[in-house]
Amino acid sequence: MSNLEKDFAKEAKEKEREKRENQRNAMKAAAAKRPKRSPIKYFKDAKAEFKKVTWPTPKQVLNNTGVVLTTIVLTAAAIYGLDSLFALVLRFAYGLS
Repeated sequence: MSNLEKDFAKEAKEKEREKRENQRNAMKAAAAKRPKRSPIKYFKDAKAEFKKVTWPTPKQVLNNTGVVLTTIVLTAAAIYGLDSLFALVLRFAYGLS
């Protein structure tokens, strides 16, 4: 390895080390800015947020479930139909039937 190559390798290692050090310092600074929160406060806040949610009625859930299941069945039927059609076309194209 020539001196020039060694210098380039040394510079690359140094830049990588500086980059890692800068990332570590940025993470430390971000962590220092965040206020400390207790787990109890976190769960109290989460509970308060859940109370704000507009939950669907059982009738809406049943209706949405029906829509999803119908969509799944129709999509499966469409994929099956296309697969069968392509298989038929390929069988005729290759003279297998």
